[in-house]
Amino acid sequence: MVDVTQREEAVRAALDVIEDGKAVLLAYERNGQERGAMLCAAEHADADMINLMATHARALVCVALPAERCKALGLELQPRSGRDNNVDQFTVSVEAAAGVSTGISAADRARTIEVCIDSQSGPQNIVCPGHVFPAQVHVSGVLGRAFAAEAAVDLARLAGQKSATGVYTKVLSKSGELANYSELRALANRLGMVLLNVEDLVRYRMARERLVRKIESGVVPTRFGEFEISVWENLVNGNNHVLIQRGSVEPPEDEAAPLVRVHSQCLTGDVFQSLRCDCGDQLAIAFDRINAEKNGAVLYLRQEGRGIGLVNKLLAYGLQDRGLDTVEANEELGFKADQRDYGIGAQILQQAGYSRVRMLTNNPMKIKGVREFGLHVEDRVSLVVPANEDNERYLSAKKKKMGHLLDSV
Repeated sequence: MVDVTQREEAVRAALDVIEDGKAVLLAYERNGQERGAMLCAAEHADADMINLMATHARALVCVALPAERCKALGLELQPRSGRDNNVDQFTVSVEAAAGVSTGISAADRARTIEVCIDSQSGPQNIVCPGHVFPAQVHVSGVLGRAFAAEAAVDLARLAGQKSATGVYTKVLSKSGELANYSELRALANRLGMVLLNVEDLVRYRMARERLVRKIESGVVPTRFGEFEISVWENLVNGNNHVLIQRGSVEPPEDEAAPLVRVHSQCLTGDVFQSLRCDCGDQLAIAFDRINAEKNGAVLYLRQEGRGIGLVNKLLAYGLQDRGLDTVEANEELGFKADQRDYGIGAQILQQAGYSRVRMLTNNPMKIKGVREFGLHVEDRVSLVVPANEDNERYLSAKKKKMGHLLDSV
């Protein structure tokens, strides 16, 4: 398993390569399918670089641009007839208005990219269509959409490149299909290139950038006792998360660390008392234990259905009713077994003042997830709910396939 240090070293190695004017390979996923791209900072996309990409990656040469650069060039997004918004945001293809011949040569495409990233260029400096494909990146980079275009721009920016723009080409296998991870690794070894996983770049940024802010707080009496409730905003996507706490965030060193439950939203279990899961019971027990200790917190994250959302969660229920387990159902819908990310949660707890906690969970990956972002977990406190006939299969799958520490099944 790759540890945090190795992840950071991989990103730093990629940044060194980008700063040096060379290309890296990127591994990422879309809808559960492995993909890869070769990318570089746009300033260094000369004819030799374009030829390298065309020869070894072999797909379209794309230039990744911020929205303001697209606007300055007069480029609008291409209309889409499909329902999937989780795709590269392409504009119409372009060509430099001057300094090119047919437009298709490596030198011509390098010239077109040079024009696109020049801050003095406008609509008069390009013609459409052409042989270079601009992609408008998400304003939050890989934190908003973890694809090749966003990674190219993030890496260029983090490497200190002036234009903070990138060039990328998706990698095709010898058969002409999108390359998978093993094929990307083989290509990286053959060319002596750095291979970076986009998830490592996401974690790198989340560990270094302040991505949440506290909006408001108040005191609320509950059947579990009196708690302070605060609302926190994710500055990347605007989602609101809730921290419910009591007692001291930083008790004396000789006292136990605060008891903390990081709980992902489960409308069906927490509110409607569904028996298909153990979420509602776990939430109630967590409040009881924290109230008994008079010190601790529940962090309620907006990550319904292990991060797939309520609609997809209900679709997964339908698949489970036809025989799939909870993990298989998620994968059938194109998701990972667990789509949750705990970086935002760790930031909220740290900004609220928590530096060390005891975590109420049966999920070792949750502890690993918050530790990766600097929160010290002193101990795991078990939170086991007896199984019932409706959730026994669900809990069994979590134990066998996801490593949850459950004695009730």
